[in-house]
Amino acid sequence: MARLGLASILLLAAASARAQQQVVPGQLLNLSCLEALVTVDHKELMGIFSFVAEKDEPQAFGDFLTHDKKAMKKFVAKVAQDLKAASGVSAWDREALKFTLVIYGSPLRSTVPDPGPKMMAEIMSLSAAPVVPLEAIEAARRKG
Repeated sequence: MARLGLASILLLAAASARAQQQVVPGQLLNLSCLEALVTVDHKELMGIFSFVAEKDEPQAFGDFLTHDKKAMKKFVAKVAQDLKAASGVSAWDREALKFTLVIYGSPLRSTVPDPGPKMMAEIMSLSAAPVVPLEAIEAARRKG
């Protein structure tokens, strides 16, 4: 009986060691993700977003926005200012907004706060705006 208990403990320890080896460490955040989190006053989420694959960050942020109306309002305002200043929006911001439309157009809509018709129209407009490089947006911000 004692041998069986020891064997079980060793197997559990080996499985745990393998699981720990498979954990992906956090990574540096994409500049656009960092900027978005600062814009919506949620810098505390940087650590969590560091575990999201860079290619999935816009979608994860878009999902976050659908759950926080204040954050959505701040982010949409920032993207609208970028559009006005640089005649376009960043690809990252556009993808985040497009993903919010995916959620609002799916059965998940009933699980998130309603953005209202005015905000929905603004999101749709911004998600169809021309894409410009982030560097061009930053340069336009410095000028304006």
